[in-house]
Amino acid sequence: MRISLVKCPVWGTREPPLALAQLSGDLKTAGIEVKSFDLNNYLYKNRDMSFTNLWAWEQVSFWYQKKEVFDFFDSILPKLESYVDDILENDPRIVGFSLESSSFYATVYISGLIKKRNKNIKIFFGGQFFYDRRNIERCFEESKVDYILLGEGDVTVCELVKILYKDGDVSSCDGICYKDGNKIVFTKQREMLKNLDNLPFLDFTDMSLNDYDDNEHLPLMTSRGCVWACKFCSTHSFWHGYRQMCAERIHQEIAYHKIAYPTAGHIDFQDLEFNADVNRLKEFCRLMIKYPPFGSKQYWLSNAIVNPLMTKDVLALVKESGCKKLIFGIESGSQKVLDSMGKKYRVQDAKRIIKDAYDVGLKVTTNFMFGFPGETEEDFNETLSFVKEVGKYIERVYPSRTYFAMEEFSYVYDNPEEFNIKTPFNHHLYWQTKDGVNTYPVRLKRCQKFEEVCKDNGVNVDCGVKTAVLMDEYFNLGFYYDHERQYDRALEYFEKYLELDSQNEIIKRRFNEIKGTHHARK
Repeated sequence: MRISLVKCPVWGTREPPLALAQLSGDLKTAGIEVKSFDLNNYLYKNRDMSFTNLWAWEQVSFWYQKKEVFDFFDSILPKLESYVDDILENDPRIVGFSLESSSFYATVYISGLIKKRNKNIKIFFGGQFFYDRRNIERCFEESKVDYILLGEGDVTVCELVKILYKDGDVSSCDGICYKDGNKIVFTKQREMLKNLDNLPFLDFTDMSLNDYDDNEHLPLMTSRGCVWACKFCSTHSFWHGYRQMCAERIHQEIAYHKIAYPTAGHIDFQDLEFNADVNRLKEFCRLMIKYPPFGSKQYWLSNAIVNPLMTKDVLALVKESGCKKLIFGIESGSQKVLDSMGKKYRVQDAKRIIKDAYDVGLKVTTNFMFGFPGETEEDFNETLSFVKEVGKYIERVYPSRTYFAMEEFSYVYDNPEEFNIKTPFNHHLYWQTKDGVNTYPVRLKRCQKFEEVCKDNGVNVDCGVKTAVLMDEYFNLGFYYDHERQYDRALEYFEKYLELDSQNEIIKRRFNEIKGTHHARK
């Protein structure tokens, strides 16, 4: 039994996609031969100057446009066909894709190439994208997919592959859907895993850590879900409840991977929060202190929530265990805004934990958003005051370059009227409130003001982009005014962008389209 797993653009390039690494581990443990292909990273590493900025998260809107993606892929078709040759080299009967909204069109294109090459190959899609039934229908209409995996795929993928290789009845496989004539058939819902400790270790065999932007870290995921349900985040929609691996299981996986990657400089926990259960955190820290992998201290960092149980003693233990940094999603310094977001912490707790972390020698990074629906200038000024007060205790801040984006399937996204958002909105970045007070340019200006205050107070600002910040600003303002049909202003910003990145085919094409059609009508 042979299967290929594929990740299409756009995705991060800092480390391998963990979904493929986990599914590969699941399949190999089940005795199934699997090979993983990170097409996203391959194209990123082999891109030319005309498309050099396509992997900047701040310019991700490109990948949501079918024509742009298909035109780009048509222009590099020989390269893609050669890659498809590699995917099919070992004659797999099944090819699986992990996808989300940003990789939908790329996945449609590549899976179409595979089907064109061999119509008998079975193709399946999986991922959180299919939380929405509309996306299921869309995939069956627009792609050559045979099966869609719903929910967690760890057990489902192994069962489906075995059934297909035996030419068995796929209706017996829980957690999938498929077309029967014109009808979409849904099998029984698959129950979520009860014990994450039983998961196989991540498999990076085909996606070497050395091939990625940050080859000095080992990425791990030790939990699923979140203990909170912030209204701007979609996680709670996909993962009801919160499940985690025990401290011993985490320690064992670190030791396992250190054999394959002894030079990995640190562990980067990808969990939304590594400190949701402070007792587990303390147990993990004690294991790392008492039994350091291969006899030397292993450094690590993680995301964290403002948990009031994070006392100074706990933070000191975290530091002693090898933690280099904790990353907190502060988002706002206004209690009113935090309450509206559903962030379950008090501003005073955040200030205390940041100061205590500094005192014990831990570095802290803090993330911030700008323009959450309902945020006033007074609320924003409270965020500025927060930074002024605790900035000297923060190693760096990361201001979100999307300011406040509408995340698909989040509570805000599904309930825009509750937040006074003008409907219908058809862009995750360019939404505005009904009164016109909160717009994309307003949010951008708040981010700029935030950065100025940080710099005036000696706080390091993390750019977080693969492009120049000013270039990113021109890019998004150009498309914002294009979206608003203010074409003269769109041309103004696209022209500024091209002064910095004259090779960008996407901007050049749109600039010439607007100039040719809009100006011709004048």
